[in-house]
Amino acid sequence: MKKKKFFLGLLILIMILGIQVNVLAFDLLPNIDQKVLSEKQVKISLKLTDLQDYTNGINAVSGKIIYDTNVFESVSFTGMNNWSCAYNNEEGNESQGKFMLITTAGNVTKEKEVAQIELKLKPGIPLQETKIKIEEIQTSYHAEKVKAEDKEINLKIKENDIEVIQKNELKTEKIEETEETKQKQEGNKKDAYILIAITVIIAIILIIFMILMIKLKERGKTNEK
Repeated sequence: MKKKKFFLGLLILIMILGIQVNVLAFDLLPNIDQKVLSEKQVKISLKLTDLQDYTNGINAVSGKIIYDTNVFESVSFTGMNNWSCAYNNEEGNESQGKFMLITTAGNVTKEKEVAQIELKLKPGIPLQETKIKIEEIQTSYHAEKVKAEDKEINLKIKENDIEVIQKNELKTEKIEETEETKQKQEGNKKDAYILIAITVIIAIILIIFMILMIKLKERGKTNEK
C-alpha cells in the first residue's frame, strides 16, 4: 500500500509539473482619429491587442481616463463591435473617469476595436499643451487580474485647433517596448519549459531507480527463501 501511494504521489507531481505555464498578457491601445482634430474634438478608438495565452478569451476590460477639465468640456464613451461601456463622469466622485468595457457576444481571443472616446474642446482655449491619460487598465482571467501599461496622449492646443505632438517618438517607443516585452515573455517561457523538462526527467529517473531497488529487494528475499 505504501509503495502504491509513493508511485501515485510521483505521478501526480509529474502531471502538475507538466502543465503548460501560461504567460498572460494583453494591451489596450488608443488610436487618434486625425480627421476630426480640426473640428475641436478628439476621437480615440480603443483596441484590444497583444492577447497571449488566453485560450478562452476575455470579455471585460476596465480602466480610468484622466484629462484636464479646463481644456475639455465633455467626454463620452461608445462601445464598438458588440462591446458596451459604463463610464463614471460624476465630478468629485472618487471613481470619476473610471470605465468598464464588457461584451456578451462571446469572449475575444483576437485583436479588436472595442470602444471610442470623444472629448470636446472648450471654446477660447489659449495656446498650451495637454495630456490625455488612460490608466489602471486591467482584465480578469480565471479570477486572476492581468494589467496593461498606462497610456498617454500628448496634444497641443492652438486657436481651438488640436495637434498630436511627439507622435513618431511615442510610436517608436511603443514598438521597441512591445518587442522587448515579447522577448522577455519568450525567454520566460523557454526557461519554464526547460525547468519542467529537467524536473520531469529527474522524476522519471527516481521512479526507475525505486522500481529497480524494489525488484532487487524482492529477488534478495526470494534467494533467502
